[in-house]
Amino acid sequence: MQRSTRSRENTVSLGRRDDERYERWSRAVKRTRVSRNLLNIAWTAGPVTVLGLSGGYYIGYGRPPSIELVTYFVSFTVLSGLIGLIAKIVYDSVHGSAKEQAQADVMEAVDKLGDLILAVRDLAMEGLDPEVRRREAAVQLLQRVDLSPEGVAFACEELTGSQPLGRWLAQIDTFRRAGLYSRIRDIHQERGEAFESIVTDLRQIAPVAAGILRERYLGSAPKLQQGVPRDEFFLERVMAAIEQDNPLLMTTADVEAMLVLAFELINGREIPMLMFSYTGKWRLAGALDQMEAARSRYRIAQAAASNRIRALASWLVEVDLLAYEEVPEGLSSHLLVERVVQALDELTTLVDDLSRVLLENHLEPRGDLRRLAENLATALRLYRTAYEAFQEVGRVHAELLRASESWETLTSRDLDDSEQLRVGPGRRGLRIVERVVSLDEDAREAVCQHLVSYLHGEHLEKRGRRFFTRRDGRRRLLTLDGARQLAVEVALALEPHIGLSRPEIQRGVGATQASYLGSLEPGMSAQEKRVLGEAMALEVEQDMSRAAERLALALVKHYRVRLTDAAREFLIETYGARPQVLSMISQSHLDEMPRISLLSLRPPVVSSPRRDWYRGLVRARRVLPD
Repeated sequence: MQRSTRSRENTVSLGRRDDERYERWSRAVKRTRVSRNLLNIAWTAGPVTVLGLSGGYYIGYGRPPSIELVTYFVSFTVLSGLIGLIAKIVYDSVHGSAKEQAQADVMEAVDKLGDLILAVRDLAMEGLDPEVRRREAAVQLLQRVDLSPEGVAFACEELTGSQPLGRWLAQIDTFRRAGLYSRIRDIHQERGEAFESIVTDLRQIAPVAAGILRERYLGSAPKLQQGVPRDEFFLERVMAAIEQDNPLLMTTADVEAMLVLAFELINGREIPMLMFSYTGKWRLAGALDQMEAARSRYRIAQAAASNRIRALASWLVEVDLLAYEEVPEGLSSHLLVERVVQALDELTTLVDDLSRVLLENHLEPRGDLRRLAENLATALRLYRTAYEAFQEVGRVHAELLRASESWETLTSRDLDDSEQLRVGPGRRGLRIVERVVSLDEDAREAVCQHLVSYLHGEHLEKRGRRFFTRRDGRRRLLTLDGARQLAVEVALALEPHIGLSRPEIQRGVGATQASYLGSLEPGMSAQEKRVLGEAMALEVEQDMSRAAERLALALVKHYRVRLTDAAREFLIETYGARPQVLSMISQSHLDEMPRISLLSLRPPVVSSPRRDWYRGLVRARRVLPD
């Protein structure tokens, strides 16, 4: 008897276990620490409730409470505690994962911003001539708080090419660390003429570097408490670059300053600033406030619309419908719109031709037509979004023009003395208000989520010591144009929370010192960067002198306020403003204010989506099977 065997094939099905809900509940229970909470409930409901109830009842009524009353209060405490515990577990299971993701976004944003600050600093160096690059690198070294005497000598030699001067400055730095300033004066007497000769030559080509070198020679060194000076008008240039759709209006230093500002605020920096309020009739200030508010809205709308059309162009490059060379970084929105429209016309023509060939020859639809039709549908959605954004730009631009006309009409005539505003006591007048620019926890998480989403969308990643972006399927080095676009996105992320486009915010931030980030190094972990950022934010002194001076300048220049002697004395005594600066401001001519021209602010014309594009998509879908 012959036995036949039947082979049996075993199949294995692989899949992902769907236990996300269980994991959420498990994490919520662990975060709540149920055992400790139950122990607290037992302690509160047991001894605490019994002792408290018995003592209070006896004091009030002269006898112990009944068993029923004790049972009621113990049961009430237990049930209330359990209900609260269950509510906390449910809340954590629903919102806890979102909170964890928000905190992870904060850490990722801190990590990426720290690396990007260093990357942008290095990118700025790459574009310089070797001689200038060596000099700028030496200046950055001399600005480090923790630079050793050997580092001072090396930086001095790089800056001046003089080894003897490097040795002298190293000796001065060594004596400074020991507090032996009398020995520093001895070196000044011995080497003063030689130093002046070298610094005079350096001042001809690099006055800033010469000033920093002189500070080291005098025995001074940067301090954490002093922070790092900001460029007073970096925010104005960033917002102007957004407003005029020209990233080249930003310098590389502006890009770095924008990233540093975001890094500071995310790590808890509180930036003090001075504002003013006025009680009384103030038509001039009201008209200017309206114009500045309209200008702020225009800047934000312009940046949003520009980013929408650039996003469409980037997507067309990714799907090989537009050559990267046709839409390079830094291209103006006017040309970008033209080339995107041309690409959509060519895509529609290609879809029409392929649909016609398939219909005339009665052929089965191919995958090429389906892919092109899907690309056309996606492109139309993105174009519609960009079109609506540019429509909003046009509306806001019209408001800006009307506000500008009102301002110019009001300031074109001379105001009599009764309408001039003076700082001083009385019912009418200016009152200085101190405010702090900072991010609370919710705003910090929102900013970081915005930045992380943008960085992921741009496929920004670090490989070794360099940052790369992915476009048209290939990795490309991060360029200065890409860094400028990142600075624009940082400004857009911060705008809803601190109002960067408002002139008083720009004036206040520009008048403060930035946190010292010289200790930021490549290879630091996200936690190390977070600790460094928080520590440096606490170290910076709150110096209000420059803020007071800029406030006085704004009052005189824009609002035509006369600074009286009493007002100058108040700013000097209260905020430490420099008397000579206030004197120069008060003596400025108020009738020489330049008129504001908005002719260069006209937004690009973006036509509505063409009917041919939709017709081509409809014809393609008729050919394609459902």
